[in-house]
Amino acid sequence: RQTIVQTCCFPRPLPPIDVQPPFFGAMADAAAEVAAAVAGLSPEQAELFRKLMQNVLHAPADPKFRKLKLSNAKIGALCSEPEARRSLEALGWRLTADRENLELPNSANLAGLEAVIKSATAGEPVVITVLRGPLRTKLELPPLARVAHLALAVEQSAALGKMPRGRQRLLAGYPPKLLQEGQSTLVELGIKSVMLEDEWEQLVSDMRECRCSFVRLAAALDTPALRPLALEQQKDFVHERAIVMLRTRIVEVALAELRAARRCFEVVWPPSNPETLAERVALCTGAAKSSLRRREPQPGHSPQPDLLGQNPMLEAMGMEVDDEPETHFVLEVARSELFRTSVQRLGEATPVELRQLLQVRFANEAAEDAGGLRREFFNEFGRACGTATGFWRLTPLGALVPTPGASGSDERRAVYRSCGRGFGLSLGQSARPPKQPLLLGLPLARFFVRAVQGYFPETLDDMQAELNAEQHCNAPDFRGSARLRQQSLRELGLEGQLTFGYALPGDAGVVDLIPGGRSIVVVDENKDQWLQATLRYELVDSIQEAAEAFRAGVCDLVGASHLVLLTAAELREAWSGRGMVTDEDLKVWQANTEVSPAVAKQAEWLFELLRGDLREARSRVLKFATGSDRWPADAKGFRFVVEPMDGTDASLPCAMTCGNMLQLPRYTGREQLRDRLLQAVDCCAELHLA
Repeated sequence: RQTIVQTCCFPRPLPPIDVQPPFFGAMADAAAEVAAAVAGLSPEQAELFRKLMQNVLHAPADPKFRKLKLSNAKIGALCSEPEARRSLEALGWRLTADRENLELPNSANLAGLEAVIKSATAGEPVVITVLRGPLRTKLELPPLARVAHLALAVEQSAALGKMPRGRQRLLAGYPPKLLQEGQSTLVELGIKSVMLEDEWEQLVSDMRECRCSFVRLAAALDTPALRPLALEQQKDFVHERAIVMLRTRIVEVALAELRAARRCFEVVWPPSNPETLAERVALCTGAAKSSLRRREPQPGHSPQPDLLGQNPMLEAMGMEVDDEPETHFVLEVARSELFRTSVQRLGEATPVELRQLLQVRFANEAAEDAGGLRREFFNEFGRACGTATGFWRLTPLGALVPTPGASGSDERRAVYRSCGRGFGLSLGQSARPPKQPLLLGLPLARFFVRAVQGYFPETLDDMQAELNAEQHCNAPDFRGSARLRQQSLRELGLEGQLTFGYALPGDAGVVDLIPGGRSIVVVDENKDQWLQATLRYELVDSIQEAAEAFRAGVCDLVGASHLVLLTAAELREAWSGRGMVTDEDLKVWQANTEVSPAVAKQAEWLFELLRGDLREARSRVLKFATGSDRWPADAKGFRFVVEPMDGTDASLPCAMTCGNMLQLPRYTGREQLRDRLLQAVDCCAELHLA
């Protein structure tokens, strides 16, 4: 080992100065107190304080050293510290009449300044051995040195590479523990040697080995000394490893880790950037495909060290892997009790079973699932959630949000976890060929999606925006109005009508937002507090337990990639698409339609009707022909087929939902096509599912 001895550049005792009157013992005690107070400053400020005192002692007759300009950034920051200001005043410094400077009068006793320097350097220096790999470096520090002074000395040490303080990890003891800066001196802590690690080098190593957590990476991105390295010099590396870290965490993810992952990707790959949407969705799809290969360890065998298993880990690193033999999971549900039977079956199945290729079977129906029943199941399951009284309710715009209920109920948590599995199942199965989205029939409320993502609205403005996003324009909620915060309750006609109690839906009772809240009337002075409390309860607290269980269900099947990489609006559309087929969507629908020449004229009439008379029936026609009435947010892979069938003007069209196929007789006119199609859509007569 190489040993280097360094004496840190802290002030040394000055030679004696002949200052009158003599230096008395009482003054020595006061100076020691000032020196101790100065030692409590940051190392940089303590060094500046001593330097300013030394300047006066070296040239007591020079007026420029006896005046401190508060306009100077460093001096102003020092004098704004209470300990430093009190210490300067105790030594005789006074604020000038213009309040722009601190000045030391000529009559001031300089013995106090000398005493401060002597007190700060009295006693034997502290020698600390710093170990960095095979290198041993000894640093000499002042007697009152603290951990912060040691960190500054390391930063100034050429032998230790002048490592910035933000990159230092100083560890002491056995087992080694990270030293925290505080008021205790190194002598009081009993520290004689420390281990020095480079936080950045250790972070890079752990990221390469997939040992780094997102909580740690997020903290590094918030550290001034590490942020430029991560986002400028090593941006591509951090981006690549963050993706691998995310793909290898396809298990139930702790909320803190989930939120930290979102913060990391907001920095390295902003999720709100529409230009990166295709890449982010592709990564989510790849992670979902990887999750389908996971296998539980066999009895007596240890699990793989990575969380995905060997193949997905290799795939996450861009390496080719062999596909595994495909097996099927049959999900049998009853149409008449779709929500109950679906939740029960999804809860009973293991994650491994649910990651298999899905086949849906409706009880007492002969139809076989070649794709159409799957689409129909997810569409109808989403709608069934909307009628699941006690578990889900609808916002004014028809989106799903959990119904507030008794917290701590195992039954409720199990139901929401099963629902999360259902939504996760739609993402996982959509990643399989032919990679067409399996959309839920009703969307989730955006604020609930945010709760699932761990991205809760925090500010009052944000909460009002989330509330308004689920309100009908013709019947807005008064709590989302700016007038509520700008005008008095009397002006709004609400004086004496509001309390700090929240009425649960369906006359289920009242929740006190503060102790005894139902009896506390809202007044103008506490109006904002009431608004914050009531929106916080409705948009966060009342749904948080359901969101946690739902999140666990999603992660059971596809992990956290979708929750991290997509915005709430993007994820909501990935799950449920859009409930309306717009004119632009209709153009895509027609452009992606394969038409048999035998019914080319009828197909032309079909899209003319969808642009005109059947505009309001677009979603119903889509449901009739594909099994889903939701239009996908990304329709690039959408395919539609129009084929001929035997029949006359009195015959109804048929559909084969497995192939997105509409079969049309050779109708003789547009009116006949319109009437028969509406009749088939409304009655589902002679509907053929395959």
